[in-house]
Amino acid sequence: MKRQTNYYIEIRYFGKAKAKFKHLTREVDKKFKLKPGHKVPHITLIQPFKTENQRKLVSDFKRICSKYKLMKFTVDGIGVFPFFVVFARVKPEKELIRFRHHLMNILKPYCRIKDVNRAYKPHTTIALKMGFIKFFRIWMYLVCKPRIVFTNHVMRITLLKGQKILYEYDFTNRRLLNRRKAKSRKELSKTFKGLKRHKKK
Repeated sequence: MKRQTNYYIEIRYFGKAKAKFKHLTREVDKKFKLKPGHKVPHITLIQPFKTENQRKLVSDFKRICSKYKLMKFTVDGIGVFPFFVVFARVKPEKELIRFRHHLMNILKPYCRIKDVNRAYKPHTTIALKMGFIKFFRIWMYLVCKPRIVFTNHVMRITLLKGQKILYEYDFTNRRLLNRRKAKSRKELSKTFKGLKRHKKK
């Protein structure tokens, strides 16, 4: 029997915020000799889930996203899940929490969502899968660095199948992007231009 692939829905970082997190994770990986890998800075919105109805999933994803305007979140400080994850704390605005709740309720009837009743604790992982002593060393190292604090707009939300982008919804231009367009630098430039237009209003 063929094993089903997990889907994920997440917020990915772009521009300076993305560069900041990539630099920090590489710094920690190198200093504490963690296993390197392709780490994409992100905030999980909907934890891993499975479904037999991808067409409906994509349709619902687009439909619910289109009902919301640009949302925000704030990254503020360092937190941990003892004793295996060190992360940056994320504080979503109320509208982003409402969006997640709305989307979750739409997906529940036909998607099998892992730990569906677990409390939502948004974060961006910096380091994970390390020993007990190394966990404390990394935690103290990051706590002693200048505090990470910034507020970002949710320019896009990403729907993944496995580790690959399936679609992204661009909130600045209010449209669904396929994998090719989601990975396009030209399209990303349009997203940033859309954000600038929004800020001028």
